[in-house]
Amino acid sequence: MGKILIHSTLVDTRMYRLFGIIILFAAAAVSSFTVGYLNGPTKNTLESVADKISVRHTAKKSVQSTATSSVTILAFGDMMLDRSVRKNINEKGNDYPFKKIKSFLAGNDIVVVNAEGSFASRTSKTLNIPDAPLLFTFNPHILPTLKDLGFTLFGQANNHALNFGRSALKESEKNIEAAGMFWFGDPRNDENYTFNTEIRGQKIAFVGYNQFTPGEMATVTEAIKRAKRTGAFTIVYSHWGNEYEGGIVEEQKLAAYSFIENGADVVIGHHPHVIEPIELYKDKVIFYSLGNFVFDQSFSMKTSEGLSVGITIGTSTVSYSLSPFSIVHTQVSLMGSSTRKNVLNRIASSSPVSTEIKNEIKSGYFVTQK
Repeated sequence: MGKILIHSTLVDTRMYRLFGIIILFAAAAVSSFTVGYLNGPTKNTLESVADKISVRHTAKKSVQSTATSSVTILAFGDMMLDRSVRKNINEKGNDYPFKKIKSFLAGNDIVVVNAEGSFASRTSKTLNIPDAPLLFTFNPHILPTLKDLGFTLFGQANNHALNFGRSALKESEKNIEAAGMFWFGDPRNDENYTFNTEIRGQKIAFVGYNQFTPGEMATVTEAIKRAKRTGAFTIVYSHWGNEYEGGIVEEQKLAAYSFIENGADVVIGHHPHVIEPIELYKDKVIFYSLGNFVFDQSFSMKTSEGLSVGITIGTSTVSYSLSPFSIVHTQVSLMGSSTRKNVLNRIASSSPVSTEIKNEIKSGYFVTQK
């Protein structure tokens, strides 16, 4: 039987081979652990597929979950990709409106925006047409670009989603899904499709509401209750209020309070095209309006700015980061420090909250209990 000398010690060859195999396995295990530890979990991907739920229809799809950890959401207000915005996109590229905020959009689990129109193959009624009607549709060819930029979810409970009819909206839903993204809400509040997902063990639900329709709010209320019964952190995306008014309309307040009383964890508003105050009700946050996101309303300062809200959902707390931005020639860019400070101070001074919360809004960051 062969022998081999190691450090002046005779060792059986078979034992040496076994020892070598053990060393190799140990090295592989350490390497695998080190790579996994350094890389961490992939953050910029939804780890599940949406459930589209209404009070009359449920389309269940698979969901995955792992150990509970923080989930990050970036929320915006109104996005309109027709009229002058479409003209600039045609001339300067699909990513033109977002070029200056690409890094800001990246790295979030969910990026959500209110889509003021349908992604459908319809001829624009506003492109290069003076005094055009307020009927908006978006070129569906832009969807892959939006996906690459990090967008994941589009609200369609608003007064422009049906500008080209229900058939265009249905086409838009299919186009969004084909591009690997999702949608939620119904413009008539008839079937309030809820987006449900589960990310790293945390359930999240988005419910849409459109004030400008004869549809019953009962449908929306039931959607909120249903989402809450599943244990989901429930976000209501609400299209409401008066255009170009910076204050809170009583109808907004009553609706927001009702949403929270029925289980909403945060209410995010849009439609007024200007930023409106922030309020806390029963320790839940109401953003009455985030203002415009991508739009061509350059006729005033307040319609040429907007607010994004970063939401980090932890195990016991929810943190909110506020980032004001400017819209110049339909292109979005984050504000510099002095302008940012002025906008946050303005929001804080108009918000019906305590002095402590006002100071936190001025800082651009505050935390609530989950």
